[in-house]
Amino acid sequence: MIRLIYNLGLPMVLILALPLLIVKAIRVPGYTAWIGRRLGLLAGSAPRSCPPREGKLIWLHALSVGETVSARPLLRVLRRHFPEATLVLSNSTRAGAALAAASCGALADRLEVLPYDLPWVMKRLVRRLRPDLFILVESDLWPNLLRSLAKEGVPQLLTNGRLSTSSWRWYQRLRFLVRPLLFDSFAFLAMQTGKEAARLRALGLPPVRVGVLGNLKYPAALDPWPPSGSTLRLSRGLLGIGDDKLLWLAGSTHAGEEEVLLRAWRRLHREFPELFLLLAPRRVERAGEVLELARRYDPRARLRSAPGNHGGQVLILDSYGELAALYPLSDLAFVGGSLVPAGGHNPLEAAVGCRPSLFGPHMEDFAEISLDLLAAGGACQVKDEEEIVTAVTLWLREPAARAAAGRQAARLVATRSRGVLTAHLEMIAKLLGSDLPSEEKR
Repeated sequence: MIRLIYNLGLPMVLILALPLLIVKAIRVPGYTAWIGRRLGLLAGSAPRSCPPREGKLIWLHALSVGETVSARPLLRVLRRHFPEATLVLSNSTRAGAALAAASCGALADRLEVLPYDLPWVMKRLVRRLRPDLFILVESDLWPNLLRSLAKEGVPQLLTNGRLSTSSWRWYQRLRFLVRPLLFDSFAFLAMQTGKEAARLRALGLPPVRVGVLGNLKYPAALDPWPPSGSTLRLSRGLLGIGDDKLLWLAGSTHAGEEEVLLRAWRRLHREFPELFLLLAPRRVERAGEVLELARRYDPRARLRSAPGNHGGQVLILDSYGELAALYPLSDLAFVGGSLVPAGGHNPLEAAVGCRPSLFGPHMEDFAEISLDLLAAGGACQVKDEEEIVTAVTLWLREPAARAAAGRQAARLVATRSRGVLTAHLEMIAKLLGSDLPSEEKR
């Protein structure tokens, strides 16, 4: 009954949303083709010219940008250790698809856009791809997709699974509906933490089908996009930031955070006049709004795209794809989406560059990683402007302590990355009924 209600309700929602989709298709270049793919009317594309492969087909699905980043090192080792396999990568968002095309084109044989979860569309997609294994990275559970895969006898693996506290509360109340719809079809559910694995077992899933293989975000941090070599092209001089400056990089910030950071920067600037603040809003289209705000604190604040150096000490990043390569140029970082209830963003981008980071109390999407960094001494958690000023002042007054915190953060990434990809490869080989190469077993 719940599946029937779902399958009746989803088309109605799409029909109601149709006028908005049409308007967006008119206004946004390329959106018509995107909607065609989401409705299952257009197929995916091969990102590179390659001969047909004779091996098995492995389909990875990554919802958006964060999941695509997690999927990339897994794609890389699959390409290396199962060279005969056909690898398909799908996404559900335009940002995720754009990143997949840019960073995974040399790894995947085919890129797909996951259509809306209409039963007949999913059935057709599964029969067209005919996968031997389906790997879902982190989230994006769709009942009709999972059902179509199960009907075709395709083994399913959830990897890097997350189960937020709010989702857990709903799942507990509706466990007899949620489990058969979302979880029962998986051959194995690899969660990010033992706590999340225990929650799934509490829903009644057999312990043998739930476990922890390690967090893919750690090896993903060592496999950055753009590649770390791009820091050779991105220099402080190119950004108009003198080598005598201390650079504080606030990455992936949200509305409500920039003003707190700017107030803290202005207070810190009195003691540290060489402190330069680089704000990178999560949504680049907010750059103009953030610039207007920044000029209340530094009238010469400017955008990254603005020509020349106007002498200000606040810079707004308004470009795509540069943030990860900027962390090694900084002295310390702030992780956005954490002072406001947005779940936080990935603090490992700063950590892998040996940079300590600050983040707020809302790191729910990176709970395990943030706790790991705090325990290792590679980060500091703050809740407001006052605590930000205190923490940054400590690190700026004590360069040795700041450098040590950065080293601890980088060491954590290196340590927690070990064995993660091997554990995933072993599980994938088991589900495929294949042997893992002997050198990988070692």
